[in-house]
Amino acid sequence: MILIQTILGICAGVCLYVGLLHLLIASRRLQTMLHFCFGLVCLVCVSYILAVMLKYKASDVEDYINIRKLLSSLGYIYGIAIVWFVAVYTKFKPVRLILALNSLYLICLLINEISPTGIQYSHISKLSSIYLPWGESIPLPEGTLNPLFGFQFLALNSNIIFVFYSCYRQYRRDEKQAALTLCLSLVILVGTAQHDRLVDLGIIKSIYLTEYGFLSLVVIMSLHLTKELIQAVKLREQLIESERLRKIAVELERNRLARDLHDSVSQTLFAVATIAEALPRVWKRNPEIAQQGLEELIQLTQGALAEMRNLLVELRPNGLVEKPLGELLQQLTKAIQGRANLQVITTVEGDHRSVSNEVKLVFYRITQEALNNIIKHGQATQVSVSLYSDSQEIVLRISDNGCGFDSNKIPSGHLGIAIMKERAESIGATFHLESYPGEGTKIVLSWSIAVLKIGSGE
Repeated sequence: MILIQTILGICAGVCLYVGLLHLLIASRRLQTMLHFCFGLVCLVCVSYILAVMLKYKASDVEDYINIRKLLSSLGYIYGIAIVWFVAVYTKFKPVRLILALNSLYLICLLINEISPTGIQYSHISKLSSIYLPWGESIPLPEGTLNPLFGFQFLALNSNIIFVFYSCYRQYRRDEKQAALTLCLSLVILVGTAQHDRLVDLGIIKSIYLTEYGFLSLVVIMSLHLTKELIQAVKLREQLIESERLRKIAVELERNRLARDLHDSVSQTLFAVATIAEALPRVWKRNPEIAQQGLEELIQLTQGALAEMRNLLVELRPNGLVEKPLGELLQQLTKAIQGRANLQVITTVEGDHRSVSNEVKLVFYRITQEALNNIIKHGQATQVSVSLYSDSQEIVLRISDNGCGFDSNKIPSGHLGIAIMKERAESIGATFHLESYPGEGTKIVLSWSIAVLKIGSGE
């Protein structure tokens, strides 16, 4: 019986490897309960296959009866384990029903241990042999079936109904691939188990096949669970990476806001405090100069308030999308005027309330970037910001009387213009920049309403 023993040994080795692998996965807290249950199922399969190998080596009735009782007990333990695995895998876990089904197998297990010859036979008179095509022989019992053997059919059929109904429930939840994979492995397992019952009843004479049904379930479900695990790990890594990027973005935004507070509001308030402290003394000596300082104080205070409103708007998740585009740009230019010694002329014409949030955000960010560049590099004293819209398009124009630059020779590392172009392209807008040394800079951003209509299929 070398060939059968070799095949069964390979089957036991495969089940042992898979079982230990999934128990290791469970210990790493990756879908712990699912892989723990499946690991136990695999280890019970190993015990069952090893018992089958001993059964095929039995030479007398007494040895056969003892091994047969052990085999039946392992089969009932396997039935309990597979029910829990299916319940966890399909997420259909009516605990009371599962415990009732388990109790049927526990009763079978008790009957099997109490009966002298086990639950299947009340008496075994002798062992006969059947010869396989390649010359090997295996023992089969001859005897009287135990009347309580029908209780095993009740337990088996009840569990079959439960596991297939669980697959149906999983299929209805749109987990079709998972349900069909489990159903296929269960069909093979149930088919081999029913074949062995026919062998026990003496209807057919053949080798037992349940152990191969166990192996098919182990292999099929292990491959599927491993695939699901790899996908879950990749998703987990993506979530971790997304969370890391989110934290970086939050930190960058905090740093930007802190920098803006320092560059604008903090410095403005320092200037306000300095002027306010000097005004009483200046007023005594020269009221006209003090009056100018008072006007400057009012301008700085209004600018600081506008800057604070801008920062508070950006801190709120919906701050930039709740207000109309024209109001956002007016608030932005007012803040810039207060924080820098600039004369900003803002013109808003047309109705911009129907502009989408995405378009509104792009126009706002480009205006913000352009004004920041003027303050840092433009050396301008006057800036013009105009926003115009009609039923066809929205046009934003920003121009200054600063030092300008050669737009064809932008130094490396200055990403502001490139970022503005990318923002414009993201909504299908046209971005044009014109600048010459000593002649200032002009930016035109135009977005056609037709882009929105084409995108929406109108």
